[in-house]
Amino acid sequence: MLAMLIDAARRRPRGMLWLQPRENEAPLGAWRDEKDEAWREAPLRCDHLGPWLIGLRLSGRRLWLWPDSGDAASLRRLRKALRSLP
Repeated sequence: MLAMLIDAARRRPRGMLWLQPRENEAPLGAWRDEKDEAWREAPLRCDHLGPWLIGLRLSGRRLWLWPDSGDAASLRRLRKALRSLP
């Protein structure tokens, strides 16, 4: 069990998510792994939007955003933007 947890932690995606809100449309999503990398547009889907945990699918990868994934104001804005996703 410990080996599975260590392996999952090693493979967990790390990077930065960027959302561009748009009027009357779903926001555009982009991702980059490193600070110096260029942003890559990526299809984004939210399949869990709770008060503490946000579950995303980004280009087929599973991302979980926890309360410590960003500051409270940024996560609040993200939740608001994600509500507009189809």
